[in-house]
Amino acid sequence: MRRIWNEFFACFSCFCENLALEEFGGQFMEELDSFDRKILALLEVDARQTGHQLSEAIGLSSAACLRRLQRLRKIGAIEREVAVINPIYKRKGVQLFVLVRFDPQNLKQIGTLMKRFGKHPDVERVWSVTGEEDVVLFMKCESMEAFSDFADTYLFQSPVDGFVSLVVLKELAKEETGSL
Repeated sequence: MRRIWNEFFACFSCFCENLALEEFGGQFMEELDSFDRKILALLEVDARQTGHQLSEAIGLSSAACLRRLQRLRKIGAIEREVAVINPIYKRKGVQLFVLVRFDPQNLKQIGTLMKRFGKHPDVERVWSVTGEEDVVLFMKCESMEAFSDFADTYLFQSPVDGFVSLVVLKELAKEETGSL
């Protein structure tokens, strides 16, 4: 009887481990625990933190934090690590959000135009959105004149029906807001 119980328990444990994996895009996504999530939250603020700094913040040993960090990279929880450059040191002096509305008769062209927008060197991000506008662009231009050239080429042409540009006056860093 004990042997049957042990076999059942082994199979049940294996079954539970498989339940801890969720299917995501044809791949299995590993479950993250609270320590993994804390590490990810800390790295979102500063990806250059050492194992020692992480260990002090979350209460694990430095070695455990580094092992978890390697695992998080390996499983794809951390896609890439990038440097956030102060805009003053970039040559792009004007940041804008541009809300673009398309002619309702030409909505099939949105995908093509979004790809065209995305290839422009001043366009950082392109989103398809709900609401009155169809697309939102985030741009970094050398000057307002550079944005005007972009608008002449892309926004005053069909199938664009209209647009609103919002110029960023000041950016408040996430750590300045007091939230994490």
